[in-house]
Amino acid sequence: MNWLTSVLTNHRMGLRIIKTGIAVTVCVAVSFLLKLNQPFFAVIATVMSMGKSIDISFKSGKNKLIGVIIGIAIGSGFALIAPANAGLCGIGIILTLYLCQLFKLTGASTLSCFLFAAMMFIHDFGAHIITWHFAATCMIDSVIGIAIALLVNLIVMPPNYADEIKKSCAALREQIKESIGNAAERRQIDARAVEAAMQKLNYNVNMYIAEAKFLRWNDEDVFKVSCKISTYQMILDELRAVKVMELTEDGAEPAPELLTAYRYHMDRMQKLFESTAEVPEPEEQ
Repeated sequence: MNWLTSVLTNHRMGLRIIKTGIAVTVCVAVSFLLKLNQPFFAVIATVMSMGKSIDISFKSGKNKLIGVIIGIAIGSGFALIAPANAGLCGIGIILTLYLCQLFKLTGASTLSCFLFAAMMFIHDFGAHIITWHFAATCMIDSVIGIAIALLVNLIVMPPNYADEIKKSCAALREQIKESIGNAAERRQIDARAVEAAMQKLNYNVNMYIAEAKFLRWNDEDVFKVSCKISTYQMILDELRAVKVMELTEDGAEPAPELLTAYRYHMDRMQKLFESTAEVPEPEEQ
């Protein structure tokens, strides 16, 4: 059972996974309430439209909506000419991907190609009206799926990147403090841990900035943190400089020149770290 405990501890289920499941449940329920013939397409659109953040979901939803129209339009047109034709399938996929690239529809190409293929492989081609009815149904289902993904991401525990920034900044400061202490005692310095903490902070800041203005309510605190990132980078550079000296607490006394350089980097690190002291604390959960 140790492997199961390890998996549950080190690989926790992300909130995005849970929200995707909730969105699919809502999607299927809405499909049955509206008596949709093809809830399959709505579910696929829902899964593909669940983004990491609300703003990304909105942008992705817009792109996928246009991609849906492109895929269905090309697929319907080609299906009327020669359904399930191998050559037209290849040409249609190329055209669909090209248009998605031309219009810069990031993340929409997969869903667009999927709907193109769905249109090409309809079993009943007895009348043109059947093809266009199926196309309209697929489009409506896809739009419903995209809309549900956006609503669930907006309503169900929306990402709070402002608080994540404060937490990751506090974690980075703790890691830097520990590394400076190790450097002062001439112990092993884990510069990679500091770098990883910095990358996480940068990621959260970038995700916050990417959000729409109405979703950002802590600009002042985030600005204060982001202004200190360059200072944290300088501290990391100083830690790396000390690390390459390979000084140990049990080793012989270093040469005067090396000791002078070591003291210079340590003094600079301390001053840089003290200059970043005022950082907003993360909110209590």
